[in-house]
Amino acid sequence: MQSVIRGMCVFAFAIASAGARAAGNEIVVGEIVDQSPAWIEAGRDYVAGAKTYFDQVNSEGGINGHKIVHLVKDGGGKPAEVARAAAELLGEGHADVLFGAIGDATMKSLSDAGIAEKQNVVLFAPLTGLPAAQRQTRTMRASYADEAKSLVHHFTNLGLTAFCVVVTPGDEQKASLAAVRQAIAAIGRKPVCEVSLAEIGGDARATAQAVQAARPQAVFLLGDSSVAGGFIREFPFKKLGITVGALSLVNNTALLEIAGPEAARGMVITQVVPSPQKESVPVVREHVRAMRKFRDEPPSQLTLEGFIAAKTMVEALRRGLSAKAVRREDVSATLVALPETDMTRLLNQYASGSGGSGGARLIEVTMMGRDGMLIR
Repeated sequence: MQSVIRGMCVFAFAIASAGARAAGNEIVVGEIVDQSPAWIEAGRDYVAGAKTYFDQVNSEGGINGHKIVHLVKDGGGKPAEVARAAAELLGEGHADVLFGAIGDATMKSLSDAGIAEKQNVVLFAPLTGLPAAQRQTRTMRASYADEAKSLVHHFTNLGLTAFCVVVTPGDEQKASLAAVRQAIAAIGRKPVCEVSLAEIGGDARATAQAVQAARPQAVFLLGDSSVAGGFIREFPFKKLGITVGALSLVNNTALLEIAGPEAARGMVITQVVPSPQKESVPVVREHVRAMRKFRDEPPSQLTLEGFIAAKTMVEALRRGLSAKAVRREDVSATLVALPETDMTRLLNQYASGSGGSGGARLIEVTMMGRDGMLIR
């Protein structure tokens, strides 16, 4: 609960500034978040990481002399509210790009409404595992399908083939549930159970008992950090010899806070960025130092993801924009010209600290250590 309240406070600060108008020749980055329980934790950290990088760039003079204005609006995951938020950001906010749209419902609402094409604006690095549905969308993170495949591959390498899926009801987990079902079916298996877990986690104990009765070898936990934390607090998976895994939108720092270090230890989480504690990687070291300077909070994999997404966008704009007056069409043309393969190469370069390469987007399977550190 403390982490959710903290998340609301951070978003309240960000959203309070969304009515501000850009003064002078600035690059305006609009962002639509989803403050519903399913996305508030992940979104809070992603926004914090991106804002940290924007603050760092502004402290160094901006993008070719253009300062960044970061405006945030809540769409609540509801189509009408997402449309309203987009209209305000692109209208009175004069946003040049819609960055980091938070959540599946936000992304689907923007895609269904055709906002990118109608407004000639790029949707850059949305926080979702859904595939891009518009030409002017540039995604960075791996899809739910790819994460699910990686987790199934990890489990089968350990000799685990009896799977149970624990999922929160409603629309938010439909895409990830479909991805997990498909990944399990690809190895010729079916889940031994699928158990619904209330979004607020109130029935965590009953759910844990139902899963235990099905005698799985591994559990896929599909829900936000609060739900995941509540479940593993009630489910003694280590004592039972059962492996529990979740996809990357579960926040390791929030999970540790909610479940406690002993309950969280040993849980497996896929990652689409390098470990936020691995300071031997240059971008992680840069992120940790920037978080220390501009934010009073610990880094997480999601603050790092927001930081890397912001860095990738800024680097593209730095190369593609001159010092002249910036228009939305200039920003859009620059970002649309950035191929998906280049974004993958940049992400892999940041993750490895070397020259990087193309190919598949980064996915790592990590495990929570006793101190909350993510171990490969």
